[in-house]
Formats: sequence, C-alpha cells, structure tokens
Amino acid sequence: MSPIASTAITGFGLTLDASGVYATSTQVGGRVYAADYAEPTPSRLSTAVSDMETAFTDAYGRVPPDETELGGGNIGDETLTPGVYNWSTDVLIDDDITLDGGPDDTWIFQIAGDLTVASGVTVNLEGGAQVENIVWVVAGGAGVEIGTNATFAGIVLAQTGINVLTNATVDGCLYAQTDVNLQMATVTGCDCDLVDLQVESTCEDDEGTITVTNPNDVSVMVTVTGPDGYEETMEVPAGGSATWGNLADGTYSLETDSTAIGLDITTLDISCDPAVPDVVTTPATDVNESTATLTGELLDLGDFATVDVFFEWRELGADEWIATAPQTLEEPGDVSAEIDGLEPGTTYEFRAVGLANGERVEGATLRIVKLVPGVPEVITSPATDVNGSTATLTGELLDLGDFATVDVFFEWRELGADEWTATAPQTLEEPGDVSAEIDGLEPGTTYEFRAVAVANDTRAEGAILSFTKAEPGAPMVETQMATDVNGSTATLTGELLDLGDFATVDVFFEWRELGADEWTTTAPQTLEEPGDVSAEIDGLESGSTYEFRAVAVANGERYDGTIVSFTKAEPGVPSVETQPATDVNGSTATLNGELIDLGDFDAADVFFEWRELGTDEWTTTAPQTLEEPGDFSAEIAGLESGSTYEFRAVVVANDEQFLGSTRSFTKLAPDELDVETLPATDVTGSTATLNGELLEAGDAEEVSVYFLYRVTGTSVWLFTDEAVLTEPGPFSAEIDGLEPGTTYEFRAVAQVGSAVVFGDILEFTTVRDDKKGKKRKKKREYERAKREYEKYTKKYEKGNTDEKQLKKKRHAYEYAKREYETYKRTCENAS
Repeated sequence: MSPIASTAITGFGLTLDASGVYATSTQVGGRVYAADYAEPTPSRLSTAVSDMETAFTDAYGRVPPDETELGGGNIGDETLTPGVYNWSTDVLIDDDITLDGGPDDTWIFQIAGDLTVASGVTVNLEGGAQVENIVWVVAGGAGVEIGTNATFAGIVLAQTGINVLTNATVDGCLYAQTDVNLQMATVTGCDCDLVDLQVESTCEDDEGTITVTNPNDVSVMVTVTGPDGYEETMEVPAGGSATWGNLADGTYSLETDSTAIGLDITTLDISCDPAVPDVVTTPATDVNESTATLTGELLDLGDFATVDVFFEWRELGADEWIATAPQTLEEPGDVSAEIDGLEPGTTYEFRAVGLANGERVEGATLRIVKLVPGVPEVITSPATDVNGSTATLTGELLDLGDFATVDVFFEWRELGADEWTATAPQTLEEPGDVSAEIDGLEPGTTYEFRAVAVANDTRAEGAILSFTKAEPGAPMVETQMATDVNGSTATLTGELLDLGDFATVDVFFEWRELGADEWTTTAPQTLEEPGDVSAEIDGLESGSTYEFRAVAVANGERYDGTIVSFTKAEPGVPSVETQPATDVNGSTATLNGELIDLGDFDAADVFFEWRELGTDEWTTTAPQTLEEPGDFSAEIAGLESGSTYEFRAVVVANDEQFLGSTRSFTKLAPDELDVETLPATDVTGSTATLNGELLEAGDAEEVSVYFLYRVTGTSVWLFTDEAVLTEPGPFSAEIDGLEPGTTYEFRAVAQVGSAVVFGDILEFTTVRDDKKGKKRKKKREYERAKREYEKYTKKYEKGNTDEKQLKKKRHAYEYAKREYETYKRTCENAS
C-alpha cells in the first residue's frame, strides 16, 4: 500500500518482519508491504504505483474498440470473445457471463462509469482463457463492487475504490487508486510470488565469500562492491545461486538490476583474519650477581592451536636484541627464562614475544637495573620543619652492603650554586633513618640536597630533592579563571587566600597579550581580610590569547599568583576549555577538555599540548575530529614521580588554532598520598557536612586535608578550613550559607608541601521545603539525565563510548523520568 502508512491496513493482524521490509498475516498467503516500512519497500511501492497508473492509461486508451455500448451496459448472460470493449456508461453484470478464447487471447473492458457484479454471479473462463489476460479498466467515481457469493475473474484497474462483499471470490488482481475493501472475501491468482534474494557470507581459509541464492523463476544480475575499489557483477540464475570468493575483510554492498526483486541483506561486514595471541611482560625476578629471570604471561592463544613464546633482551641503548629459546604453549600460562652475563651497574631492557604462524605480538618493554654488589644503599627523603632560617634534611640507609658500618650525611646548596655544603656524618651499624638540621637559609630561596653514604671510600648517593624557604608570614594569592570574555572585554578573577602577617594587602592583576614583554596593571584593591577580587579589562583583540596573574603587595613586598591564559575568540570561531586532569596513576594521566562551540565550522580537530613545568617544548597528543560540541580526553604516559606538568586544550579549524587555559597537576610517587571523597551527610536547606578519608599518608608526618566545593556548573571553587592528620583516617567539614534546592559538587583534597592529590567529585542537593520547589528539582534532574543520555547516545553511535556506559546513562534517565512524573502526579492529585 502506498503512499499512506501501514496503519491504513486494518483487520489483518499484521506482524512486522525483523528486517522491517514487510509484514505477514494469517489471512494473507504472502507478504504485505506499506510505504512506511524499511527500504527498499518505499521505493519499490513508488515504482509499483507508477506502473499501475501507466497500465491504467494504456489499457483505457486502446483504440479502436471492437465493441461499444454492448447490451446498453448490462452484459449478464453474455458470451464474450477476445477483444476491446468500451462503454460510456456504468456496466452491470446481473447474470453469469462466459469469456471464451485461447490461452494467448486478451480481453480489455473500458468502462467510463462504475462496474457492479450482482450477488451470486460467476465469470466463467472457457477455451483456455487466462486470468492475467483479462483487464477491467473502471473510471467511475463509485468504482467497483463485487456482490456477495460472486465469483469474479481478471485484473481490475480502478481509478477510485474497489469493494468485494461477503464470501465473494476474485481470481486475479485488484489495483485501486484510493482503497480496497474486503468483507470476508477471497482474492487469489495475483502473481505476488517474487521474493528477495537470500544473502549469506562465510570464511574459507581466512578469505571471505558471499553467496546469493535466487528462489524466483527469473534470473537476476547482482553487483557486489567492497574495499579497495572491489566491484564484480554476476548473474544469479533462476532457482540457483552465485558465489563471490577470495574477499578481503571489510564492508560490502549488494544491489540487483531488478526493481521487482531485491535482497534480504544489502550491506554486510566480512572479518576472516584470525585473532592474534596476547602476551604480557611482567617484572624480572632473582636479579642476582650476573643473572636474572625474565617473566611473562601468554593471556590468549587467539585462533591458534599453539604459540611459541620467548624473550628478547639487551643493554639499554644497544641496537641488537638477544632472544631466549622459544617455549611452545598449547594454552594460556606463565613463561620465564634465565639470562646471564649481566654487568653490575648496568641497566637492561626486555620484552615477551609471542609467535604463531608468522603472526608476532610483543608485550611491553620493561627494565632491569643490575646493582653493583655489596655497596651501601641510601635514599633521600623530603625536607621537614622548614621554619625561620632552618630546615631538617631526612633520608634512610636501606642497606649496609658488605660493610659493618656506614657513615651517612647530607650535602646541600642553593639551587644553581656550584659548591655543596656537607653536614656532620652519622655512623650507622644497621639500616635506619637519618636526619640533620641546617640553618642560614634565606627566605624566598630554593635549596637542593641529597643523602650520601660512605664506607671504606665507597660512596653511594640518594636522589637530589629540593625545597623552598618561604617568606615568613607572606600573603597568599591565587589566580582564577577569566570570565565574561565578551566583545573586547573580559573579567579577571582571583582570591586573596591569606594576609600573612599584614593588616592590609593591595591586590591587582597584571595582563598582556601572549608573547608580549610588558604587563598592563589594573587598579589595586586594598583588602583587610581574605576574599575574592576581580577586575574588568578592555581593548582585547579577537583571535588573540592573553595571560594574566593576580598580584598581592604588602609593605613593599610583592607576591604573584600563577599565570593563567585565555583566548579572545573571533566571532564565529571555535571555543575550547581545558578541564582538570584525572586518573593520575602510575606513569600515566588523563587530560580532559571540552569543545564549547564549533563557531562557523562543520568540524574541528582537538588535542592537548603538555610539558613538564619549566621546560620549553610542548608535547602534542593525537588529534580528534569533532563535528559537534562535547567532551574529549587523551591519556599521556611517561610521567615521572614528583614532577609537575602543565597542559592545555587546543582546537584547530581551517588551519586556525585556538587555545584553552593552561592547567597543571603533580605526579606523586605511587602510594605516596591518596584521598577519597565520601558522600555528603546532614544536608539541610542551607548546611551540609562534607566527608572524606585519607587513605595513604606516605612518609609524611602531617597531612593537610580540606574540601573544595561550588555550585554545579560554576567555575570558582570555595575552600573549607584545613585539618591536619598524622595518620590515615576519616575527616569532615560542615559548610553553611547554601542555597535551598541547589545542587553542589565537592571533592576531598590532601596536601603535603607542594604535593596535592584530589578525590573524585561528588554531588549533593540542598533541601527545598515547598512542593513546587521539589517539583522543579525533580524536573531539573530529569532534564539533566535526559541531556546526558542523549549526549552518550551520540557518542555511542560514533564509537566514542561503550554499551555499558550508555546503559548506565539510560537507566539514570529512565529513573529520573519516573521520579519526576510520579511527583508531578502526586502534586496534581493533592491540588
């Protein structure tokens, strides 16, 4: 049925096929097609409608007729021979008629009015006359009516409708340009037996094949196209099949040369390459004297019955690898190999290798450090008690080596100086901690130091660490984000965190275009207590990047916040935002950003630039192409413990580059410091208790813990008061001044010196007492969950997230929707 939808087909109890191309019914001996079914049905129906209209015009226009106005329009009890019959009136068949002719003869009945077949009338065929050679062309406004218990034969082409009454039988086909109504009637004889070709794919010897089977009684040409310009056309014979072989992996499309016969599958993927093994390298063991044991694991054999596993190793910096003897495995499991000939004080690298039928896979490359035997081992620990002009240097003697006693001391100097100053040696007879107090330190100066162990002229050194002697009682100022970057203006924001030992502090901002030498200064603001500061600047140029910093001045001494940047976007250009780094684990971290706006571009490339703080060169992540605003991230590796890194999000469109703000994070040593954010409790309309737990304190004697919180969706964090913990454990802070019915986000923070770690961000919503406010809250939660689900649906369609994440978002959306609708009904019933 076309062009209207399947809902117009009533009384049949239709069941839509899984392909969506057709439906079936217990009352129909075949398939049912409608214009709202899946392709190729709509296009085929459009062709069928056009063909029916062409047939109507052709049959109705055949001239000259062999008979005109036969029986004055009443042809009951007539015997009709082959030919063209024409009436300018209605036609009535009130008694049986006979069509007498051979199997190749044709009858065309051209009726300008309506056609009525009386109840119980039979159209008889004699002499071999065929139903498909009889055409009734009816142009009347009321159309065609076939009475109860009548038996009719032929193809009906009606310009309007066709009604077939109770228990009537039609041997032929009914084509109407408006509607067909069947009242417990039977229609047989239409040639609707043409069906789609059947397509299947298989793999043979790692090569793909496509087989097309033709169940029809006519042959069809089928064209298959695929990767690397592949295209081949073959004939699929009637009742037979054709096979396309030796196909590479990829996506293939199929089409026929017939408008009447299609395919049950028009696009399919072929993947016949065997799965490869999976092998991992694990740390070396038993690193003794000149030997070591290399270890690894075969996780998966892939599609292979056996896999050869061995190791490759070499001295770090060498070109050639040395291979161990292969071990043949028939199932996943551990592997190991002992190597010898190692030199003391030398670093080696190695990797596990899997090999099966020419397929080679490698595990990660790990290192072995072959220590010089028998020497002491000492490490440097962070400085403590950096007060006034003094500090305490700390370290630990881990091993005396082959010596009965070891002298341990520290060497220290101002950063950049040539000469080291040594503390007095301490003689140890067993491993243990060591420390030494130094004095004469200058405020604002950075110093470096190292622990040293000496035994019988054998010297071992720990790592070089540094600390900065802060100015006593100095103010603390923080640079925050630029806001309201509109037109040629922007608002710079910051916060005076502490006045130090001063009664008042002047705070202002310095700003300049990125790359310029001179700073421009805003008017100073005098503060008598900690608080936020801001200043509006103007004269900004579109497309330019600016940097700024908050500055505090007290009693002639100046203290700077960090430098933050922002870009004044061109009208219609992309906008990108740098977000905090996450998952700072091991030697890796995840950089995060958001493409806020594509501007006037259809797509833009986004990536990150990152570097260790203080270095000149940026490292760039792989670009990602986005066609709509949204989040993006990239994992980076090779981070060193104790180092601080800075990064920024970058968007490039049409060779124009735009930068997000620069953020930083510090990579701590594994298990050195860890904090967890726990759910908020005792949440009222204006107060809440924030909770967290210090999981690991490392070697720190004291850890400062506190919370950051803000209204969800805003950019400025608020701080709670600090608490000091001497061991892992829970902590909390009560906050007040909150807005009722508002959602806040917060995270726990742990800090030792300049090392800061953050817990995950959690949320809570303050209580709103009135029902209307609760209803608005439920609605906001529902709308937020809906937006998240729609965003993740788009990500899933593009392959940027997995089905598990999508299901989570869908469940959250459905739950929020139910909650909102239930509460809305409750409010309506109450009113």
